[in-house]
Amino acid sequence: MFRLWAAMSMCACLAIAGCYEPGVGKDELDDAVQAPVDLFSDGGSVTPTDGRPPIDAPGGSIDAANGCDSSPLSALRIVVRTTPYGGRYQPKNIGAIWIETAAGQYVKTVKRWANRRLQYLTRYRTASGGDVTDAITGATLTSHITHDVTWNLTDRNRCEVPAGQYRVVMELTDQDAAGAYATFLFTKGTTPATTNPTATAQFHDLVLDLH
Repeated sequence: MFRLWAAMSMCACLAIAGCYEPGVGKDELDDAVQAPVDLFSDGGSVTPTDGRPPIDAPGGSIDAANGCDSSPLSALRIVVRTTPYGGRYQPKNIGAIWIETAAGQYVKTVKRWANRRLQYLTRYRTASGGDVTDAITGATLTSHITHDVTWNLTDRNRCEVPAGQYRVVMELTDQDAAGAYATFLFTKGTTPATTNPTATAQFHDLVLDLH
């Protein structure tokens, strides 16, 4: 009787873990037994399973003990209206918006709209290496629009960046070659601030709202 009970208990444990099923890999088993994680494409939020608040959602608490900065700020809203560069595919266009330090070190992609012609976003590809952690991504746009996006002040490791100077970088093209490129400086401090950078030939009605 004891052997039967032990065998049944072992089977039950194996069934819960999924170990008995042939061809099931370790990663699949981990996914099966772990609590769900809440992910968002813009302003990504990761919800821990131990009751802590989301570590990188706007307004979320960042644990400085883990090497992350902690500030009363929650996000940078970026608004920009784009116009044609003059290439053969206009008004169709591809582009990207990303964050760098003032010294030019890549921090995080905020938005990228490009697919097959991604190679012509030369500055973006060099800077990001293809990273799109938590970014809004999509295919070529058929016309120019006003982009209204939010960066949640974290890097690609989902850690709030320290105070200092940063820049919003934008690139777009409508031809099989590089196109327009612009950078806009801002300072991440501890108080809200809104600026309206000077427009360029392809980037207009700019708003950088740090809050």
